[in-house]
Amino acid sequence: MRSDSHHARLEAWIALALCGAAVAAGVVELLLPGRPAYAGSFAPEWVALAAGGVAAAAVVLRLHGLDRWPRLGRALSWGGLLLLLWAASGLPLDLLRVASLVAPGLMPPGVDWAGLVARALALAALVALARLTLARPAVPARAASWYGYAALALALPYPVLKTWWALGGSLGLRWPGAEGLAGSFALCLPAVPWLLAAALSLLLVLTPRWLPRRLLLVAGWSATAVVAVIGPAACWSLVSGLIDGDTDFGGMAGWVFALFYGSWLLWAIAAGAATRSCQVRSAALRMSSPT
Repeated sequence: MRSDSHHARLEAWIALALCGAAVAAGVVELLLPGRPAYAGSFAPEWVALAAGGVAAAAVVLRLHGLDRWPRLGRALSWGGLLLLLWAASGLPLDLLRVASLVAPGLMPPGVDWAGLVARALALAALVALARLTLARPAVPARAASWYGYAALALALPYPVLKTWWALGGSLGLRWPGAEGLAGSFALCLPAVPWLLAAALSLLLVLTPRWLPRRLLLVAGWSATAVVAVIGPAACWSLVSGLIDGDTDFGGMAGWVFALFYGSWLLWAIAAGAATRSCQVRSAALRMSSPT
């Protein structure tokens, strides 16, 4: 018991250190001049500071009296998770720009190195805080399974519309600018990952016995993390573009972008909840099954 308590406190201190590092990286972002133009398209500059501060407050409260203020602790923990998620969004695009240094032409030139470090630290702090917040209770509680069905519904708009365009449909396309979209079966290729996401969403509800529990949970959390660091950045890019008067959607209607980016963001939330629900339900089954 003492060993478990010591391990939990060590994880809390690691999370606190990562939160502090995320705040420091956010300060460097604010002070460093000459960053690439794409640097501000993921999240406002204050998000990294707010994310690290709220998350650090949640960890400190956990270290010094979480039991006395459970509602405040939960609010700070979930607020910190959401803000860290936003602060980390866009990291895959940073990595693609780094890869373009080796394979020119993959992405436009220029890497926001300060932002890459800040987003990577925010992601690390997110993982550490999530481990504390989502730690499995000693007695697993009942968990709803409808989150998986919600994730299934949110995974479908992108592949359905892409497939419709590949078959020659024009719903959501506006002219001129869309000549290369309708009737192109290459549009089906980007839809494949989302078809896999839809299947994963359903598996998180059904939890088939032939599928190893750990493999299913790793797939659920990994897919959630990947989409979670893309969805918020995409939504913010759309919103900031609309605020600036940029309505160029490459031949597609504005509602299509809102539907795609909004479904990505909401899928990450629903898939995370579905994975957590699957984790709790499967743990309860393991505890109740005879040995």
